[in-house]
Amino acid sequence: MLGKLKDMFGSMKPSGASQSGGATRRSRVNLQRRFTLVALTGQGSMSRVHRAVDNQTGRVVCLKIQIPEKNEAAAARSAKTTRPPEGEISSQVIHPHVVKTFDYGQSTKGEHFLSMEFIEGVSLRYVRESHSANLGEKLELLAQAAEGLAAVHAHGFIHHDIGPQNFLVDRDQRVKLIDFGLAVPNTPLFNRPGNRTGTLQYMAPELIRREATDERLDIFSFGALAFELLTDRLPYDAGHNNSMAMLLQRINTDPLDPAVANPRLPSELTDLMRKLIARRKADRWPSMANLAEAFRSITVGAAV
Repeated sequence: MLGKLKDMFGSMKPSGASQSGGATRRSRVNLQRRFTLVALTGQGSMSRVHRAVDNQTGRVVCLKIQIPEKNEAAAARSAKTTRPPEGEISSQVIHPHVVKTFDYGQSTKGEHFLSMEFIEGVSLRYVRESHSANLGEKLELLAQAAEGLAAVHAHGFIHHDIGPQNFLVDRDQRVKLIDFGLAVPNTPLFNRPGNRTGTLQYMAPELIRREATDERLDIFSFGALAFELLTDRLPYDAGHNNSMAMLLQRINTDPLDPAVANPRLPSELTDLMRKLIARRKADRWPSMANLAEAFRSITVGAAV
């Protein structure tokens, strides 16, 4: 399965303590002593991500270090809704299709850090752009991704940043959900109107309208991800650089029909995709719990 993807791996360069869900929360950790940084693998506005060696255990890890001043500013903006630390959320979701958290806490310099399993793999975005999978293989990847997100919801959290960049496929074609930096508890405090966080291309209409939300915002984002993987287009195709047009589209118009975007898709699949990206959340596919089964039940014809 995914022969092109396997070939690619051959040339790729190797993405006081208390217990919580199998991970350890630590304070006052000297990161320079605890970890040997091997390579910077990612840098965002809020954090840096390194491939590192944990000098205590000897294992290779993914080490995420938050930038203090950026996170202090974000905390000040949302002072009334103190969000649990990323590690506190991710460490509770133990599932084969969710990245495993080992340790999290605060360094001696006041930096919040997160130590996770290092996944040598590629994102679902790469799978789409490289055309390295056929339809049946894509449906299996989506089923695994759906199982990971379903586990997040079952543990009482909303991911809030579902997109192809946050699902990695490892050497054995196992999908892992990563990056809980925007995740929140699925409670009235965090679902009230006003919050607008996520990646615009995959953001649910109710989030853009600053309405009250629930886990169905993740379902829409997952549907947009699936739509793009299966059709090579976004359901709201205003262009990646035209954010205002995309916002207006999401609020005022229905998404592109998947049968139009890719006429070769089976009708049962396009029916499913329409439900996933329904503009009104009341019309949307109701739960991630049975979505993996729905993807795996679709019959793929030889011509697709």
